[in-house]
Amino acid sequence: MAMGVERRVCVTGGARGLGAAIVRGFAAQGAHVHVCDILRHEGEALVGELRVEGFRASFHLLDVAQESDWQALAALLETGPGRLDVLVNNAGLIIRKSLAATTLAEWDRAMAVNVTGAFLGMKHCRALLARAAPSAIVNISSTAGLIAHGDPSYTTSKWALRGLTKSAALEFAAEGIRVNSLHPATIATPLTDAAPAGHLAANRHAIPLGREATADEIASIVLFLASEAASFMTGSEVSADGGLTTGGVAHMRSQYQRQFAQGG
Repeated sequence: MAMGVERRVCVTGGARGLGAAIVRGFAAQGAHVHVCDILRHEGEALVGELRVEGFRASFHLLDVAQESDWQALAALLETGPGRLDVLVNNAGLIIRKSLAATTLAEWDRAMAVNVTGAFLGMKHCRALLARAAPSAIVNISSTAGLIAHGDPSYTTSKWALRGLTKSAALEFAAEGIRVNSLHPATIATPLTDAAPAGHLAANRHAIPLGREATADEIASIVLFLASEAASFMTGSEVSADGGLTTGGVAHMRSQYQRQFAQGG
């Protein structure tokens, strides 16, 4: 990107939680951030706050699982500078049910949001990213994309996102677009707060550092992956898990077995 050119950044699921922390991080760097979410009230409120603080931000109503929404967003971005420097595929959902308890509709929704959403974003933003090259895509996966969690639809979708990231990295490299996946452990966000009783305690027990990550801690890694400091990284899977995948798996397994034995 040329010196002095304002970076354009798109963050899905950007209205709250980790997404909002990522949005604020890019805004603080001087980027114009496109906050994309199905949560209109929260998204517009965040954009309003950022503008009051002197930052550049816009809200776009976007259901990542709907191709027409992505097409409309890409067309809108084409009418502006016609480029996009960073795409962060952060939108996601968790269905905390065992395989036997998960319905087909729930399974399909997890895949649609967690995998298809990232696929559509990369597909329809590719030309915009290529014009801004060197540019970057960061796909927010999970430790569930590195090991098995007790939520099979979530685990499967995050493994799929990890593979999709690697395939896109190979395909987009010649166009100057880097694609990496980030795999956090539990993050202290509203999504985490909605977890069943005992879930957070089980996760803390499994994480050697003994706590969840803060949204700002994970957002800082997203900013790094999107920066020139990570210019030789593509197709990488970056773990930010407090040591979970290093030594906490056995503890997590026992906690999940107890959870599902109780009908979780």
